Amino acid sequence: SVLSKEPLSIVTRDGDARFSDFVNWILQGLLAAEEQSITQATASSFTRSDVFGSRFEKMFVDAIAAVGNYGEIYERHLQSIVPRKTINSIN
Repeated sequence: SVLSKEPLSIVTRDGDARFSDFVNWILQGLLAAEEQSITQATASSFTRSDVFGSRFEKMFVDAIAAVGNYGEIYERHLQSIVPRKTINSIN
């Protein structure tokens, strides 16, 4: 079985490539946070970045603090519908 972790259903508005890039970076950050066992409670320890300028330096920290890492979001919204098997978890 080959597993892949890239999301295949990300959708953003047409005509705004910068917004699409921002959303993709946030999603990648949520996945990376799960891999690194950084949770909503420990979000402040996640890497800061100025890829979108200093105004968004805490974009990953803020996103994880608001909703948790990818696994936390999945657990909260999808686990009861489509359980994640151990083989399909990132950690």
